Amino acid sequence: MGSNPSLSADHIKEIMDEKKIKLQKSIRSSLAKQAVDFLVPYISSVVNILTSKEFNAFEVKTELKKLKIKNIRTKENQIEAQVRILDFRIYILYAGVRNYIFKVEGLDHYAGFSFMETNKGMIVHDNVVDNPKLLAKDLKNLFSKNYKSPYPVTDIFLNFINS
Repeated sequence: MGSNPSLSADHIKEIMDEKKIKLQKSIRSSLAKQAVDFLVPYISSVVNILTSKEFNAFEVKTELKKLKIKNIRTKENQIEAQVRILDFRIYILYAGVRNYIFKVEGLDHYAGFSFMETNKGMIVHDNVVDNPKLLAKDLKNLFSKNYKSPYPVTDIFLNFINS
């Protein structure tokens, strides 16, 4: 009868390490996709509000509240808001269609991710903290591929808005 060669301890460890790395990559990929499924339509919705010539300052504030942006402070026609939504910090400073700053920063799992748009353009980073998470880079890459107009409306975004 033939004998089955047994696997060495080193070979077993190597196989287990490979499986662990594949699982970690799969989890990161899934988390990045979930974040993008939320962020792309959310950011697009906020930008559409901030750049709409149809809304006055009061209407901008009302529309932002529909997107669960709370703690909105107003001073004359200037609107400022900072709020945590899911694993992101949202900051808005609005003084009109041609004068706004909109920033989204990743927290915890997404630390290092940053999206910023002004009336001059947009920038996306994955390393704005001292020790950025690997997930920040995954999120930046996937976000950059998917952020376009018209944006896809996702179940994750709809569930957030309707909750």
